[in-house]
Amino acid sequence: MYVEQFRLTRNFVFFRARGFDEPHELHIHECLEIGVLLEDELEYRFGGRSYDARPGDVFLCRPFEPHWSFAKPGGRFEQIIALFTPAAIRALPDRARLLAPFYAGFDVPPIIPGASPCARSILNASKLAMETLERGDPAWVTRQFMHLIEMLLQVEAYARETRRSGAAGEPPRGADAAEWVGLLLETYRDPQAGERLLREASVSRTVLYRQFRRLTGLSLQAFVNRLRVQTAMDALRESGESMIEIAESSGFQSLSAFNKQFRAYVGCSPTSYRARFRG
Repeated sequence: MYVEQFRLTRNFVFFRARGFDEPHELHIHECLEIGVLLEDELEYRFGGRSYDARPGDVFLCRPFEPHWSFAKPGGRFEQIIALFTPAAIRALPDRARLLAPFYAGFDVPPIIPGASPCARSILNASKLAMETLERGDPAWVTRQFMHLIEMLLQVEAYARETRRSGAAGEPPRGADAAEWVGLLLETYRDPQAGERLLREASVSRTVLYRQFRRLTGLSLQAFVNRLRVQTAMDALRESGESMIEIAESSGFQSLSAFNKQFRAYVGCSPTSYRARFRG
């Protein structure tokens, strides 16, 4: 497994990806990812889990989650991939609800079957996003952003329907999954984010921590740290702020904590990461 460092020129991008039957390591990166299979079949691996995909199937990849797509023996595939960071939609009023399915790991399955109306809408939006780029349409970036929002709305609708039907298991008692994760997506920079969640969830601390780990696969603190590291990565690429300013604005209480958590998730220091985008 290796850490992928994408040199994104903005906080979202669409591209076509083609693969062949060849060995490959799983990789991780800080972006959220939507993959839409266009041709042939593939096997999508998330850590120790594997899923067979057919044309039209949609996959959701969480940040820092090991994954890769593998062609079937002797085969090849083509897919459209959308990569984006939470900063891409920070100005939207419902950003927390749209991001929640990517963070509520075990509450929302990583595959949306192609037969689903939501998957069909995502497929159509992804094709339109690529076509506007490939034609060189005026304002194609804005058009792509509109298609990205449509895709996220469909992901949220599918996640909501999945939770309602119980297909992904019973949600935690006392709180809807989107509300739990959504609250942290809004408050993770606050040192008291965990305490606020505890008050909102109306459950004991022990129950909260146990249910949260079952829901996301992470401890509450690890979840918050990932969000803070993602925010810092955006700032390191896009701003000229000092390290201490970035650490504080991302929610870290000290520069040493910032450096430690950043290196743990990204595999290098914040200074080294910034240098890759300044050359």
